[in-house]
Amino acid sequence: MRMRLSLRSIIFLLLTVVTAAVAAGGLAAHAATEAATPAGPTAPVKRQAAEVPAVEDGAYPDADKIEQERQITVIGGNGLITLVECGPGGSADGLIAARSSIKGTICFKARTWPGTEAFITVKIPEVYFIKGDDHQVKAKLTPENGPAETYDIERNQWTAVGEGTGKPPEALIELRAKP
Repeated sequence: MRMRLSLRSIIFLLLTVVTAAVAAGGLAAHAATEAATPAGPTAPVKRQAAEVPAVEDGAYPDADKIEQERQITVIGGNGLITLVECGPGGSADGLIAARSSIKGTICFKARTWPGTEAFITVKIPEVYFIKGDDHQVKAKLTPENGPAETYDIERNQWTAVGEGTGKPPEALIELRAKP
């Protein structure tokens, strides 16, 4: 006697088998971890770095190293604006750049596509000029005492901000870019 199964039945059976196999593998891994733990199942399990699930926390990669090497505080962002080396002689062609009376010229690369907004949060003291790239860029600066102010940065040109406009020194605290 020959049995005929519909395509729907075959897919359901395959999904059931795969789900059972995944569950069995997970239980086996869990049992092996508990068995390897000296104090039994109640002791906390130390995971290897590869086993820890990746969770985006908005922290900037190597922020401590950047602060140590370049004395620039990079707090976080969404990864679409990154700190980069400026071109030869401090050139900022094709980049967003900030000029600080303390830190010199600091360059950033923005990547966006329609519907996205790139951002990075930093703390760069005494910024007086910011150069835009091809994106619509906004920069938020804050004086030592007082409210933050957002500046619209000209595309591919230097825009005076903070001290560059005759105000007291301001720190750059955020850059945002849209296509």
